[in-house]
Amino acid sequence: MRRALLKANEEVGKLLLERHSLQIKQKSDMFDLVTDMDLRSQEMLRDAYARILPEAAFLGEEDMSDTPAPGQLYWLVDPIDGTKNFVHDLQLSCIATALCQDGEALLACVYNPWNGEFYFAEKGKGATLNGEPIHVSSRSFQDSMAAIGQGYGERHETVQRLKPLWEHCFVHCRGIRAFGTAELSLCYVAAGRLDGYIEQAIMPWDYLPGNLIIREAGGVATNWKGELPSPTGMDSLLVGTPDFHQTMLPLCKNLQASCGF
Repeated sequence: MRRALLKANEEVGKLLLERHSLQIKQKSDMFDLVTDMDLRSQEMLRDAYARILPEAAFLGEEDMSDTPAPGQLYWLVDPIDGTKNFVHDLQLSCIATALCQDGEALLACVYNPWNGEFYFAEKGKGATLNGEPIHVSSRSFQDSMAAIGQGYGERHETVQRLKPLWEHCFVHCRGIRAFGTAELSLCYVAAGRLDGYIEQAIMPWDYLPGNLIIREAGGVATNWKGELPSPTGMDSLLVGTPDFHQTMLPLCKNLQASCGF
């Protein structure tokens, strides 16, 4: 399965590496973008995954119309995670896929075509980067590097929700980063490059693949309540090394009510 998924992702990656005159549209607001390449990539993945596993349903970020039956396997796909990065040619975007059943990710892969990194995990079998095992870091909280997402919704409200967490990490950690792609941020935690990632509102296609990869790499992934994130709707997210997660969870719990879900 890993080789078949890698081949499919590499084919789509070739398309993304070509510079195009993008057709860019807004979705929910001016900050939420979709391009024609998101749609083309998604259809290529739909066709490729149908050949790999014909019995599985397909749910893509840009088309969630398929409805898996109870117990049916289904692909959950973000054809370009980091669309704004893609629009600006920052070369920090990825293709993210999870094979799920009844809301649980059983297998996941994340592919960055700009550097050829392919993260893969299967439930109970560990996580790999380009075929080599990866594990979260053993750094202390004060030596950790954290990443924080941008959330959804009204931006002034998002700033107020994230400000206490940002301040705590800024004061007590080694540094803070914001990469503009949740899935790559999650994979960087799994690979030990980052030590934690915090997001106040995120959708399943933006975190289910990376969450499985993190857990299989020895990390912890919950929402701000300390529970498993919702596999079907928007939720908060706190992931990291056991030390990072344990340190930040009380602060997140105090702020959870402000998320509105």
